[in-house]
Amino acid sequence: MAINGYQHATTRLGNGLTIVTVAMPHLHSATVSLFARAGSRHETPETNGLTHFLEHMLFRGCEKYPDSTALNSAMEDLGGTLDGYTMRELSSYHSTVHPACVGEAMDILGAMFLRPTFRDIEIERSIILEEILDALDERGRVIDLDSIAHREAFRGHPLGQSIDGPRKNLRRFTVEDLESHRKRLMVASNMVLAVSGAIDPAKVHADAERCFGALPTGKRAKELAPTLPSDAPRLLYVRSEDSQTRVRLSFRTVPEHHADFPALLLLRRILDGGLSARLQVEMVEKRGIAYEIGADLETYADSGLFDFELAVAHKKLPYAIEELSKVIVDIAKHGVTNEELERTRRRARIGVELALDSAYELGTWFGQAQLFREPVTPEARIEQLDSVTAKSVEHAARRYFSPSRLTIAAVGNAPPATIRATRKAVATFVEAMS
Repeated sequence: MAINGYQHATTRLGNGLTIVTVAMPHLHSATVSLFARAGSRHETPETNGLTHFLEHMLFRGCEKYPDSTALNSAMEDLGGTLDGYTMRELSSYHSTVHPACVGEAMDILGAMFLRPTFRDIEIERSIILEEILDALDERGRVIDLDSIAHREAFRGHPLGQSIDGPRKNLRRFTVEDLESHRKRLMVASNMVLAVSGAIDPAKVHADAERCFGALPTGKRAKELAPTLPSDAPRLLYVRSEDSQTRVRLSFRTVPEHHADFPALLLLRRILDGGLSARLQVEMVEKRGIAYEIGADLETYADSGLFDFELAVAHKKLPYAIEELSKVIVDIAKHGVTNEELERTRRRARIGVELALDSAYELGTWFGQAQLFREPVTPEARIEQLDSVTAKSVEHAARRYFSPSRLTIAAVGNAPPATIRATRKAVATFVEAMS
């Protein structure tokens, strides 16, 4: 039975490929997405960056579409644009096309993954090496805050590796490396095909069999669970020629299927859910400490991060940490009012419902989660949010905003005295949280 204008179903091909369909007959578009449980988390230090390199190379062409121009033209003729991304524990390849062209779009993706040619590897290597420069300074040192923060939060664990990988790895990867990686991770049991929009699920399944039935079954990727940092809290300051310091405070939390996750979702929105949220009001409107500040909740198969990030003038860094710590300590010790929670819950519920209008968002909602577990439906998510109480938000803040879960990474050019003052502000913060 259709719910809220869509109908979700999951089937499997004989080779083990999971097929997710989200029928949305009222739309005039359809999104075809292929998700793989493959990212930098599934690499060793020696192969770090190979998944991202493979993603790029799959767009260089295949037997049916001999180069990137032919491949892109074929998808663009269907009304779509071929796109993809690599993250820490998954990759995605997708396009939104005319509903009448879903089978043809699947044929293009199938050809990419079944018969890639990996041509022009040196050209693509050069492109990626240029891309990596964005994360480095003139001496080749990593100054990308996201990479540094993850390395600190997951020190010694694959989740701490960068997605792009080090330049030395990219310089030596070969076609044989790419092919070996593809055969290990881009296999039916390790992938999900999600098709959403104005579609016929039965036809999607038949087209999937035609386009992807020849994918080898392979094995499902596994992950090693991370442990909490043994020496938290800690502050790492990385030197970079910049007019501001960008800093991120990361608290280790839990994955999406954990019972505390809905409370963490609302906690994040209470802190950073718009211009009337606490961070914006306290740090920007009242004190003028920063123009750019926010909080984010990242989740992985077995872990998560609750991040606070801001950019400030170097001299304001200790003050910024001091005032941010007051916001965090206040919500952990005094919680939220029922009125504030209800306003936030309403906005969160609206956000979930708005996703029901997007074929891409619903396809990603169901398809990405299916890589790891049965997905929570949007309706079930709303029920979870409705069950969150002010007490459970306070409990989540106290439990996860803990010194034992905290790592701090900063990139900038503050003088030594400012960094020492920042460390004192962090120590005061830790004492207040304890």
